[in-house]
Amino acid sequence: MKNRRLIQLLAPMFIMTILYVGVSQLGVFLYERITSVSYIQNAEAASVDLSGKTKEQAMKVLETKVESWKAEQEIMLSFDGRDVLLDSGTIAFHFKESVGALKEQGNSPLAVSVDEAALNGYIEERFPGYNLDQFPGLQKKIEDATSMLKVDETIDLDDLYEGEENVFYAGELAEIEVSPGLSAFIEGNPVIDIPANARFSFLEFLDASGSSVSSPDDLGPVVSLLYELILHTDLAVAERNISTELPSYATLGLEARVNPVTGQDLVFMNARDTAYTVTFSLHDNTLKGQISGMAMPYEYKVRMTGKKEYPPRVVKQFSAFIPQGVLATTQEGKKGQLISVYRDKHSSEGDVIDEERISEDFYAPANKVEIWPLNAAETDVTLSDEVSVQDQENEDGSSESDSEGSTEGIREDSPKIVGDDAAAADEEEGAMDEQQSTDGNKNGTTDKKDSSDVKTASKKKKTEK
Repeated sequence: MKNRRLIQLLAPMFIMTILYVGVSQLGVFLYERITSVSYIQNAEAASVDLSGKTKEQAMKVLETKVESWKAEQEIMLSFDGRDVLLDSGTIAFHFKESVGALKEQGNSPLAVSVDEAALNGYIEERFPGYNLDQFPGLQKKIEDATSMLKVDETIDLDDLYEGEENVFYAGELAEIEVSPGLSAFIEGNPVIDIPANARFSFLEFLDASGSSVSSPDDLGPVVSLLYELILHTDLAVAERNISTELPSYATLGLEARVNPVTGQDLVFMNARDTAYTVTFSLHDNTLKGQISGMAMPYEYKVRMTGKKEYPPRVVKQFSAFIPQGVLATTQEGKKGQLISVYRDKHSSEGDVIDEERISEDFYAPANKVEIWPLNAAETDVTLSDEVSVQDQENEDGSSESDSEGSTEGIREDSPKIVGDDAAAADEEEGAMDEQQSTDGNKNGTTDKKDSSDVKTASKKKKTEK
């Protein structure tokens, strides 16, 4: 009796438990069934319209679209002057997750992932000597491009490349004059940092570092060597000035000058995501420098072409204080120079893949200034002026002349001035013979106004007539 009553008491509880569990499971089953056959409203994935599709239909549509995209895509990986097509086999698409993450409004990206091992093998094959670890951020860029099924895009691996610290170029200026200002600057600034993605101004650096110089010439060797160093990198020159004359320490085409007083500056841009480091050192009268930073796949070389030279002109001045036969030079002439400077970009295989014209440097020639004796200025005047005067006199009838009464002047450019020998004059025929001077140079009457022989001959001819 007791067992029977116990069964009667527990039976309703057992039945209620079964009904509760059954209804719960049935609810989950019915929910999944209803959801699976529901339709997607106003949703896109990678610009693929999925409106009115069930989830199963949407996944099939996306799968078909991705297969078509793989055959058409032209996502390029650009590095070291070469472009290679992205291997779509390195990308895995997850369609169920993509549909599950659809937004009711807007365009949703596809769920994708990159096979690191496959991508690394592909890079090592196409770019020997490099691997995926040297391009941080590449996977993210690939996922961003492929998740939206972009057909045409170029991913620049040069911007992502991070290698080991590397010295790009080392140079020196030998046999320079080491002034106290130059020595103090190098001692106070042996290292100059060029920040990433920044503009560098040498004058601003002077202010920030608290450096002061007594003369702009003290900075000439430093700035010129710095300019030479940056030309061997991808740093872009924004402002650069040169002197009126090429300094003795500088190489033609590689000189630079700054002047805090006039505002002359050296300015360049670093567009890389990594910084550069410039170091200077003095060894006796030799200034050495080098520029280093994260290694890049390219090598930059400086090329100079079109060199021309222009000889100086001679400027003659005349002075009464210079004795006869003496020539003084107050300024030695200096030839002018012209040269064009290019920066060539070389691939790791040594091929020139780009060239940039940096500058065309011109230094004007300096004239040579000579001071001659004053009597040399008198002999430097040709007879053409006097002949024209005689012609004018003939025209107005004030005087007469014929072939017998004419004289010929000889211009002498030699700085050595010597006295003329007395010329033999034939008064009857009115002709004067040229005589040889004692040093072997021919000298004739060069100035009628100061030649007593010429005046006497002319007066006598008038008397005879």
